[in-house]
Amino acid sequence: MHYSSEQEIQQLVEQFNNKTLPKSAWSHAAHLTVGLWHLHNFTLDESICRMRSGIVSYNLAVGTENTGDSGYHETLTIFWLTILYHFLKLQEGKSLLALCNELLDSKLAINSLPFFFYDRGRILSTNARARFQEPNKNEVSRPIITRILTNEIDIT
Repeated sequence: MHYSSEQEIQQLVEQFNNKTLPKSAWSHAAHLTVGLWHLHNFTLDESICRMRSGIVSYNLAVGTENTGDSGYHETLTIFWLTILYHFLKLQEGKSLLALCNELLDSKLAINSLPFFFYDRGRILSTNARARFQEPNKNEVSRPIITRILTNEIDIT
């Protein structure tokens, strides 16, 4: 997926915030794009607060329950925002359009990335959905993110 303009990104964010984004459009790429937009415009802590409340309310608006095995996932939300934060810091000075397209083309956008940092049972637990859990396999850090981006680490 690639964006052709920042207006296209802004429209996605507005639809998410207004809860008019079709449920079928709330893809992994859309999650990452909305998260990156937030980090481009707010601090990490503010982005976490906004994404947490935004995802919970969006889910409710489109009929997705937020339960122990469905809907909002605290650990994944904070994990992905932390990954995006480090990516953004490594790419400072680039436009939001360039950032989004580069991110989505990178290994950091791979759906299975959390399993490089977490054991499957840990990240998929109800506990991790309810409360943030630290990674138990690899630390989320700028040096690791850099090594993933430069293919020094195989995450598959």
